Parts: sequence; C-alpha cells; structure tokens
Amino acid sequence: MDTSPVVLMTGGAGSGKSLCAAEKAHAFCLRYPGAQALVLRKTAQSLNNSVLLMLQRHVIGDDPRVTHHVTNMRFDYDNGSVLAYGGMKDESQREFIRSIGVRGGVDFAWMEEATQFDEEDFNEVLSRMRGTAAPWRQIVLTTNPDGPGHWINMRLIIGGEASVYYASAADNDHNPDSYRRSLESLTGVQYQRLVKGLWVAGSGLVFDTWKDSFNSKSGDDNGGNVTLDADYIPDGGMVIWTIDDGYSGTRDKATGMFTGKSHPRAIVMCQRRANGQIAVFGEHLDIHKLAEQHLEEAVTYSDSMGWPRPQRVIRDRAAASLGGAIKKVLNRTAVYNRVPVDESIKEMRGWIAADANGYRRLIVHPRCTHTRFQMSSYSQSENGTIIKEHDHALDCIRYMIFDEVFGERGDVDVASLDSLDDNDYVAQVADDIEHEEYAETGIDIAW
Repeated sequence: MDTSPVVLMTGGAGSGKSLCAAEKAHAFCLRYPGAQALVLRKTAQSLNNSVLLMLQRHVIGDDPRVTHHVTNMRFDYDNGSVLAYGGMKDESQREFIRSIGVRGGVDFAWMEEATQFDEEDFNEVLSRMRGTAAPWRQIVLTTNPDGPGHWINMRLIIGGEASVYYASAADNDHNPDSYRRSLESLTGVQYQRLVKGLWVAGSGLVFDTWKDSFNSKSGDDNGGNVTLDADYIPDGGMVIWTIDDGYSGTRDKATGMFTGKSHPRAIVMCQRRANGQIAVFGEHLDIHKLAEQHLEEAVTYSDSMGWPRPQRVIRDRAAASLGGAIKKVLNRTAVYNRVPVDESIKEMRGWIAADANGYRRLIVHPRCTHTRFQMSSYSQSENGTIIKEHDHALDCIRYMIFDEVFGERGDVDVASLDSLDDNDYVAQVADDIEHEEYAETGIDIAW
C-alpha cells in the first residue's frame, strides 16, 4: 500500500480511479480509529450525483459500522472516525472545510476531479494534513489529464511531488465493450487525454508518441520516455551538449516555465549510449545572458552534478559569437548541421515512439523539467503549421538526433574555426549554403 504524502491517480476516462480512491478513504477510516478523512470536489453541489452516490451505493453501502448524517455532510464510524465531504468554491465552503476535524487536523483527504481545483486549494488542504490517527497522512488526487501547463502536471508530475499512478479504460474490467469502443471513436486532444491519458496541449500535439509517465515513487517509467535510467553513466557513452541560442523572454509566474513567446538559450546535456539510445540527463535554460556567461554557469552546474565536460558540442545556426563562446569556455569546436524542420521532426518522432518491444531510443531524466514540459506543449495549428512556441529544448534534441542520423561520421567537414580566424565569415558561408544541395553527398558544415 502506498503511504506517500501525495498520490495522484490520473489517466484516461473510465479507469476506475475514483472508485479506488473512495475505497481507500473508507478503508482508512475503518483501520485507524478516530481518523479524520475529507472528500472534496471544487463545489459542494457537484458531490451529490457523483462521489456521494458512489460512497452510499458501492463503497459504504449498508455497513452497520457507519452512519450517514446528511445535514452535517459526514459519515460517522463506530470507531470514532469521521468521513466528511464538501467543496472549496467560495469562502463559505472553505470555512466549512476549515472547521472539520476534532483537533483541527486531517489524516486523509481525497480531491476528486482535481484539475478543477486551484493550486491554492491544494495548498490549503496540504496545510491541514496534521492528523495523528495513523502513522501516515495522505492526499489523493484523482483526475483525467488537462493541459501540460496545469499546476498538477507542473508540480505533482514533472515536479515530482506526487507518487503518480496511470490507468486507462482498458484496465477496468467492469467497462462494457461498447464503452471502450465509444472512447476509441474520440479524436484530437480528447483522444490524447481521455483515452491515452496524456497531459497535452489543446491544439494538435506534434510529438504524440511522447509518454511522460515517470512514477516518482517507484522509479518505474511504465514504458515511457521519462526514466531514472536516463541519468549519466560513467563510461557509458559519449557526452554531448546541444545548444539552441536565444536571449529574450519571461517566465510564467505560476509554472516557472518560459512563456510561449520567449526565446531562452537552451543547453541540453545528452549521452550517446553504446546501444544507440540517446539519454537526456541534464538541461540548462536561461534568458538575458550572453553566451559566454550562460555557458560558464552551465559548466558550474554540470560540475556540481559530477558530470564530465562534453566531448562533442552541437549548435544551431545562430550568430558565430556562440561558436566563439563555446570554443573559449568548453574548448570545443561546435558542430553545426543545417537541420530541416519537417524532416528532423519526423525523425525525432521515431526516436520518441516505442517499438514493438516497448523500446524507446530517446529517454529523458525526470530532472529535465523544461524538456518534459515542451514535449507535451509543442503543437501545430489546424492547418498543420508548427506553432513556434515552447520548442527550445526540443530544437536541441532535434539537432542531436539529426546529427546521429546524418552527422559527421563518414561525412566531410568543410569548415572549422580551428583553421579559420574570421568567425563571421565562416558563419556567413554556412548560412549561405542550402542543405538540400548537399543532402545526397553527405557533406556537413561543421565547426
């Protein structure tokens, strides 16, 4: 039994998340005499035809040990436990919740349809978790996914604050076949969220094969792209830094992520494994800093983590000053590949997706929060045009993958900062050459 302080049950519709949470709340009250449990929805009125019916008919039923006091909005147990219920829509409902608990504390709380709650609601419940009836306390949240920027995804999943469990309609044997078929008829974002259980953007997701299903409790990645196995392994393969240049932007106050119109410089730290897998183990994104300063800070961060300096650096087609800064700080001549967007996105999809054996060639460590957020945010409009937002860490990974497939191994290096003094001239030459002219020859412009 998971006794983590915060448990999130998420995934597709019809998976049985709510029933599981209701059974756990009831069992908690039975097992620990004098326990104070709390069941919440955003509005108290929404409980009547959902959670209350489930508790009355399917969970507690006619259990002689429990008495339902409707006017007091609670179930009283013979052993002194109390299961109260309510909402957090306005101050009066919040005040009712604050008054629950003989000693002012709560042992177990269940937040149903959790995406309807604000982060402030969660913080208030969290502050009430000081009950002493059991040796552990817990908040359980049950919900279908929302967008990648929702506080639950940012804080509990990507931030690792919750022990996360994923479920789908296929996991629930009580679902009739007709219900499963009806879910499969959904399309677009509804299909991604309600069937596949993904926290994805409201428009067309570009990397729809990405699976951010890391379980922060057990370390089990559930067949997804996010796993502790992506951490740096000493002597486990070449360390590669890939860089997308940028400078301007702001951070979203709620999520801490860069806003869609921002252009941060992104430095993504990868390891090329002997089995051909790419492991993204670190990242360093920032704004309003010159390249040399940012690179020095990235080196300090990497050193503090015990990681080696990169053996290879790949960069975008930005100003040649970035190449000069890389040479000065990292003592490396950065490789440049002209990377066609459409072709590299198609290639990247294949690396993200699981093959027939569930093997994924691109894996990401849970600490890489910007990469994880952007994977679930990078979208395209209805006409198929890529929306140029939340793509900077992803661009780094595109460069890395494209370099793996079409890079210098066996190619011709026709320009190098080691042999030319005029950096601006080299950059101009590279920018003037169209990739398509050299695609069949394998020639690579690198420095």
